[in-house]
Amino acid sequence: MSLKLFQLLEDHFSEKAAFHYYNIDKHEGKLLVCLHGFGQRAEIFKILANKLPQYAVLSIDLPYHGSDNSNKDINHLWEDLKTYLEKKVFQEINLIGYSIGSRLAVYFYQKAPHLFQEVYLIAPDGIAKNLLFPVVTHTFVAPIFKFVMENQKVIHKALSYLRNLNLITKNQFHFASKSLSSPQESRKVANTWISLRDTQLKNKKLLTIVSSNNTKLFLLAGNHDKIITVRKVNKVARELPPHQTIYFDANHYQVLIESIQWISDKKTSQN
Repeated sequence: MSLKLFQLLEDHFSEKAAFHYYNIDKHEGKLLVCLHGFGQRAEIFKILANKLPQYAVLSIDLPYHGSDNSNKDINHLWEDLKTYLEKKVFQEINLIGYSIGSRLAVYFYQKAPHLFQEVYLIAPDGIAKNLLFPVVTHTFVAPIFKFVMENQKVIHKALSYLRNLNLITKNQFHFASKSLSSPQESRKVANTWISLRDTQLKNKKLLTIVSSNNTKLFLLAGNHDKIITVRKVNKVARELPPHQTIYFDANHYQVLIESIQWISDKKTSQN
C-alpha cells in the first residue's frame, strides 16, 4: 500500500467513531470486516486482530452502540465502507457477522457481493428467521413498538403473552427478559431493531447471490445455542457444502469465541 493511500485510510477511519481499524500498518493486503452482536462493542474483534496480524481488521459498531450513537443509518455506514473497499487497496476482503450483526453483514454483502470472497456468519440472526422482527420494525408498527419498549410493565406482559402463545421459546423469553431489564436497554433494542429493518433478505435470494458470485459462505453455530438454534441454521446449511457449516459445543455467547479461534486457525493455515 502506498504511503499516501495508507494515510488516507487512517485519516478517514479515525474520523468515523463507528469504525475501529486494527493492523492497518501490518497487513498483507487482506481485510476482515466485522460486525458484533447486540450489547457489544466493535472492540470485541480486537481479539481476532491480535491472532491474525497479517490481516487488517475493520470492526464496525452497530447503530446505537459504541461511544458515538450518532451513526444510526446503515446506508451511511455502507457508503463510508464502500468508498474505501472500492479503492482496491485489498486483494482479499472477508465479512464476519455475529448474532444480529449477521443481518448487517448480509446487508453489506448483497450491496456489492463482488467485493467479498468469504462471508462468515456466527449464530446468525436473519439466517435464523425471527417472526417478530419484520412485524415490529414495519414503518407503521415501529412507533408502537418503541412506545411498548419504553414501559417495563407492558414489556413483561407482552413477553408473557407471546410465551403463552408459544410464539417464543422459554429460553427466548428468559433472554428477552434479561436484555430488556431496564428502560435504557429496552430503548436500545427497539432503536437497534428498527435501524436494521432494511436488512431483511430471503435466504433463497442470499444463496442465489452467493452462487452467482462464487462466494464462500460459512455458517458457524453452537449446539447448545437456545437463541439461534442449530435447527434454524440448518435450513440454510443443508444448501451449502458440508465443510462450510461448523458446529461447536457452545451456547450463544461461547460460540463467538470458538468461532474467532476457528477462523484464525483457518486463515493461518492458508498462509
